[in-house]
Amino acid sequence: MDNGKHNPSCETAQQHRCRCTECGGSQHGVQGWLDQASHDHHFRQRKREQFESGLVCTKHHPPRLEQSRGNQEILTDLARVDVADWLAVPPSAGPEHGEPHPSPDRQVTALADLMTRGAWREIAAELNRATPDATSVKRELTNHGWCDLFIALVRAIEATRHGFNSIPDKVKGMLLGSAMQANRPHVTEAVVDLIVDKTWHGFQAAAFAGAPLLDLISNEEALRALRILAVFICPAPAQHPAVRQHALKPLGDDATKILTDQTRTRLAELFADWQSEGGQQTE
Repeated sequence: MDNGKHNPSCETAQQHRCRCTECGGSQHGVQGWLDQASHDHHFRQRKREQFESGLVCTKHHPPRLEQSRGNQEILTDLARVDVADWLAVPPSAGPEHGEPHPSPDRQVTALADLMTRGAWREIAAELNRATPDATSVKRELTNHGWCDLFIALVRAIEATRHGFNSIPDKVKGMLLGSAMQANRPHVTEAVVDLIVDKTWHGFQAAAFAGAPLLDLISNEEALRALRILAVFICPAPAQHPAVRQHALKPLGDDATKILTDQTRTRLAELFADWQSEGGQQTE
């Protein structure tokens, strides 16, 4: 029986592609970006400088960032460093009603534990019953399967604040209708049913500070944590418009200033969808 094990290096991967067929990409990069938040500011500053050194500018005066895939990939990585900075020292928010309130990094970690590691163990154990070709499913899920899933959850929650029982079905429809799905032919409706049901159960289990599910769904912090998880787990946000529009841009617009002004300006310079309010593309 498959127990959901995988290559541990997948957790800290920072290349803009995912090849871990053992975990179907369910752990790609997440722990590595969370670890960034646990280091001191100087560690993240060195990482930031490392990324900055790879940016290529035009010879115009004044110079501008070159419109290139390499620059786009670096910019999305710099945005992820911004998120790690914010997780390390989030804005202070006092506990409500005297109850202890989990920090944003604990919220994202809880979601990652239950919706990726925990859910994947259960998915892997049942995958052979859902498909005759589990190996191909795992390979295809590395093609933005998990970030697609979390973006669908964000969008379904936003659209269904008070009807949470219908959220899993909405998520399944969005996943099957994603532009990325054409490259995942073995990720059938039965596979999607299995994956969504298990990860939705993980979301329900990640009740922060004992909050009821309905409270979580109406709470912007839950959506923010899901968006951060989508940005961290995406192999290549530069090639995934839905992650930029429904996760990265809302994080950039967040009142708590998760992304720096410089990062936001540069993203608008390199991505047309960053310039439009709300982003209308859905792929």
